[in-house]
Order: sequence, then structure tokens, then C-alpha cells
Amino acid sequence: MSNDQRKVLAGMAAAVVFSVAFFEVAFRMTNVGPTPPGMIETSWRLEYALKCEVFAALCLVAGVARLANRRFFIPDAIEGGSSPSIDIDKRYLQNTLEQLVLAIVAHLALVTIVAPESIRAVAVLVMLFVIGRVTFWIGYHVSGPARAFGFGTTFYPTVAVYAYVVSRLVA
Repeated sequence: MSNDQRKVLAGMAAAVVFSVAFFEVAFRMTNVGPTPPGMIETSWRLEYALKCEVFAALCLVAGVARLANRRFFIPDAIEGGSSPSIDIDKRYLQNTLEQLVLAIVAHLALVTIVAPESIRAVAVLVMLFVIGRVTFWIGYHVSGPARAFGFGTTFYPTVAVYAYVVSRLVA
């Protein structure tokens, strides 16, 4: 195993530990989002989730804005040229779009099956998504392996939600 592979593995492992700990603390110790009494309509659940997703989508908005700004101030980039930094920002955008689509579907599915008192899990998951995207972007500008923590903090919670939702749907 190469040194870079070890760094990626360490970043991914740190992301799993951080994500689990963050979720547990934020979900159990804070009052993030509503905890409605009794049964609530599916439309309300979906509305709540979509309002949360706006914050996740801001990661994509920030990436588009940064890339547009950088292209404006780098003369060659206006004509379609590139630089290593611009290439990283473009890859951040592509990965963020992919991660955002996966997360939104997972979160929308999740709010339709959890108990009312657990709906706030989506707000916590969106917080993790934002933390993951920010650390991915910063890490990517440091080095390839340094993006692993951010990737894991974005991706693994989404995979966990898919596993939970699928297990509930087939049970």
C-alpha cells in the first residue's frame, strides 16, 4: 500500500468516526429542526426535507460562483483555458453535483419512513453534507489524499441512509 493510499484510508476512517459521533451528538443533544407531535402528513415531511436541502445545494452554488469568479480574473480562463486550481474546482463541482443528487434522494426517502420525532435527522445529515463538502474542497486544494475526509463525510452518511431506507422498505 502506498503512502497516499494510507492517507486516503486514514481520512476515510476519520470521516466514519467523525460522522457517527457528529450525528449522535447533534441528533441527541440539540434540538435541530422540529419534533412534531403525533403523525404528520407526507407533504409536510417532504417540505421540511426540501427546505433543509437548500443548505446542501448552497455547496453547489458556492462552487459555481467560485469557478465563475476565478474564470473572470484569469485571462486565459475566460477563453476556456484552465489551471490546476480551476481543474480542482471543476472536479469539486462535478463530485458535489453527484453527491447532492444521491443525498437528496436519500433524505427525501428517509423523511417518509421515520417516526415524527426522528425527522430532524435530515437537518443533521445536511450539516454533515456541508461539512463534508467544505473539507473535501479545502482538502482537494491541499492534495489528492487530503480530500478523503471530506468525501467520506459526505458519502458515508448518504450510504448509511440508503441502507436504512432499503432495509425498512424490504422488511
